[in-house]
Amino acid sequence: MTVITEMNYEQLDLNLLTVFDAVMTELNVTRAADRLHMTQPAVSNALKRLRHLLNDELFVKVPSGVSPTPKAMEIWQPIRDALTQIRRTLEPSQFDPATATIAFTIAMNDLTANLILPKLIAVLEESAPDIDVRIIPNTHINAPILLEQAEIDVAVGVFPHPSARLRSHTLLTSPFICVMRRDHPLAGKKLTLERYVQAKHLLVTLTGESTGLIDPILQERGLQRRIALTVNQFAIAPRIVANSDFIAILPTRIVEMSGLVEQLHLAPLPIEIAPSILKMMWHERNHRHPAQEWLRSRLIEICSNL
Repeated sequence: MTVITEMNYEQLDLNLLTVFDAVMTELNVTRAADRLHMTQPAVSNALKRLRHLLNDELFVKVPSGVSPTPKAMEIWQPIRDALTQIRRTLEPSQFDPATATIAFTIAMNDLTANLILPKLIAVLEESAPDIDVRIIPNTHINAPILLEQAEIDVAVGVFPHPSARLRSHTLLTSPFICVMRRDHPLAGKKLTLERYVQAKHLLVTLTGESTGLIDPILQERGLQRRIALTVNQFAIAPRIVANSDFIAILPTRIVEMSGLVEQLHLAPLPIEIAPSILKMMWHERNHRHPAQEWLRSRLIEICSNL
């Protein structure tokens, strides 16, 4: 950890660390200034003073804003933790859901909405009647950007590599299963890898990509399947499969929720893939926000009972 000399420490203004934390969080001086209710020149001047005290550039300009130096990355976590502790000590905040009149914006796909939204609405109607909720689509690609830009409060989905400014919590895991109609030609046979590859496939792809999780694994073995149909909604997939010659790999929870289990044949995958991990993701700036903490706690409780 970087050590500040005694002489420099005496010159250190706590506001400089607050500015540093905001710029690290936003990676954009203009957005950091807006967040701090400061002018951009004031933020730039604070960074200049901090650079002098720490003898490091801290940030370099990039097209999207600024990028932190290794030293900035090294000192951010302890500075952030210290500032969080100070804020919690000096500015205890309270949030009363029964009287709150705010709106939460959540990004989620149709599967997540089917799983979570009915129970979340029930919680709101009982304990937070004046809180509104806005649901927008989550393609997994747009969610981190929307969180960075403060356009959403929480995203729920599959996020393999969140950035340092984004936090996440696992809500659910669901293994995958191969699904086909009950009288499909493959339903009465063992689903070998060769038979699987030769079948006609349906792929759920929220981003529009034409390949899924299993395709890179197949390619490593010199195999390729025919993806004859892609859709961008999970809910429709079981119904299409139940009424066609398509087969699909779906999370087991989708199949269970579809109401079509009696019309479907379920088969173990002919190749091993990791289960689907549903996560909740939020921005560091909102980690200690009382209303946001309340929302995240409710989502965790809901999913723990699914």
